[in-house]
Amino acid sequence: MKPPTAIVMNMFYTGLGIARSLGERGIPVIGLNAHPRAYGNYTRYARVKRAPDSRAQPEELLKFLLELAPALRAPAIIFPTRDDDVLFLDRFREELGRLYIPAIPGKVPLDICLDKWKTFLEAERTQIPAPRCWAIRSRAELEQILTSVVFPCVLKPQSAHHWRRSNVWELVGGRKAIPVSSPGQLVTEYKMISRVETRVLLQEMVAGGDDSLYVAACYFDRSGRFVAGFTAQKLLQVPAGFGTGCIVQTVYRPDLLEKARTLLGQIGFSGIAEVEFKKDSAASEYKLIEINPRPWDQHVLGKACGLDLIHLAYCDLAGLARPAIGTQRTGQKWVAEDVYGLVLLRAAVKRSGEFRRFLRLARGERVYPIQSLRDPLPFVALLVLGLVPDLSRLFVQWVRKCLGNSGKRPAEKEVRYGFETAKR
Repeated sequence: MKPPTAIVMNMFYTGLGIARSLGERGIPVIGLNAHPRAYGNYTRYARVKRAPDSRAQPEELLKFLLELAPALRAPAIIFPTRDDDVLFLDRFREELGRLYIPAIPGKVPLDICLDKWKTFLEAERTQIPAPRCWAIRSRAELEQILTSVVFPCVLKPQSAHHWRRSNVWELVGGRKAIPVSSPGQLVTEYKMISRVETRVLLQEMVAGGDDSLYVAACYFDRSGRFVAGFTAQKLLQVPAGFGTGCIVQTVYRPDLLEKARTLLGQIGFSGIAEVEFKKDSAASEYKLIEINPRPWDQHVLGKACGLDLIHLAYCDLAGLARPAIGTQRTGQKWVAEDVYGLVLLRAAVKRSGEFRRFLRLARGERVYPIQSLRDPLPFVALLVLGLVPDLSRLFVQWVRKCLGNSGKRPAEKEVRYGFETAKR
């Protein structure tokens, strides 16, 4: 009997990893993508369909999925890869639930995970250490708490998707979080952001570098029972401080896994979650940063270390026998080859001492989000459609700089792969 289809929303790091995890096992996979040039569109492990975007065209995507359902033999399992996908599946939970099985938790635990203020309150209730937070919804509320804030601190969206809307994302300069060092800077930053979004979260800055960040990855079944999990450490983020993991390594931290298990169990969570902690170098304790209630970029580390949470989730949701659950291995490294390559190039051009350090960080047993000998076309597509054009732009900018062509009006910039490149 043919197993149920898995539908993957967006074919970038996360979606490509899901397609490979399931497709390599003979499970039929359909990838949905609104981006025709995405490298994941070229994988051999999914039948990729052009579909409306969950953020920009939610009603159109709903119609697309409802029309697709009759062609599937059994209720397909839908895996989100972004917060916008999760919000879409939650918004249309009733309509989609008749024909599909969305891989998301229930409404209450989902709301707690997505709202950083509610996450902080739940951590307090569960007695799990977390940096002090303040929820701000107006300039008046900001002024009320200003004297109690300890600097430096971090200004964040109360829910990540609040800043992902195009008008807000451009206003905050593509920053996921903003470090703040003084009351004056805080007032200035909030004044700017509140023009389009008044809800923000102010969070105590946790002392420590990027390698102080750890994640506990968990899978809870549909009954809310913990099934399996593993832990990992970030070694390199791009950009540094508040970026996305570029090199992440599996490590064995059962204490963090137990904290995540306790917190998620307390809120009645079901599904896949990435719980992020940071080791406070001043207090020598791990503090909760956030909960990501869906598959994330580095989920393929689970397969690499012997605990493939994607396959576990699929089998559970499809009503199939679960695969055997082993013991986590350690030392596997996830390296974002596109970002890492450009970071190395930048360090080489600058002739900084960081070049050798970056090389050392990537040594060892590695897995990549795009490169695969069994599935080579996505990496070829990345080179042709992404890296080569970007490198060409960087080369042109370097040549112009060398020739002293500084009188011309600079192009509008955006940050990609840790570089500033001309905006498309």
